[in-house]
Amino acid sequence: MSWINILYPDNPARRKTVVQLHQELIDCIELNFDTTNELIEALNTHCQCKLHSVKMNTKGTVQENCEILLTAIKSVQDILQAIDAKLKSNLEPDLYRKLHDFQEPDATKMLILRNVSTVVSGFAGIVAMGFFIKLAFSQVVGRVLSQTAMVLAKIGASVIGAMAGMLLGVGVDLILSAILGAIERDQLEAKIEELSELVGEFKPASKEYNKAIMKITCQLP
Repeated sequence: MSWINILYPDNPARRKTVVQLHQELIDCIELNFDTTNELIEALNTHCQCKLHSVKMNTKGTVQENCEILLTAIKSVQDILQAIDAKLKSNLEPDLYRKLHDFQEPDATKMLILRNVSTVVSGFAGIVAMGFFIKLAFSQVVGRVLSQTAMVLAKIGASVIGAMAGMLLGVGVDLILSAILGAIERDQLEAKIEELSELVGEFKPASKEYNKAIMKITCQLP
């Protein structure tokens, strides 16, 4: 048994907690890649977009992978904002307001979009219109996309974000090897606190992001 473990008997449990939290963080990032690719595929298929799918770099840092996701999410948001800007310039103010009113029924919004489908690319059919309504005019989806982007940026900017290696154990080994010695206990506790905060914020955001997008895409033919 290591003398460090004798002096600090709780350190093995702390290391185990770091490993568990690190893996939870990686699992959430992987879920976000899958969800974002589902969203990109739906936009390309139903709204005539030409977005590229994203792939997690298992040899890269957490920060690098967060930046990949942030870039992809921003591309989606830019497309939605561009189409929304066209709608605003081609609709009467009252009709445009109705599109963003969550109390207005989808049938009303579909009718409004049909009237401007010729001037806004991507609205070639009913499916595209319905998809855009659910995606762009949903308060839930808008909030989820913004929240996910915000948490990803926070993770990327953290100390954990700079650790290389997305595979289980790789990043953890770097964390543990960097803090061996008498100060290991304090360093482990600091990493546990940081990871706990990040996972506690990112896990529910990832689940909500996945749930919101899957709910929409599952309704598509």
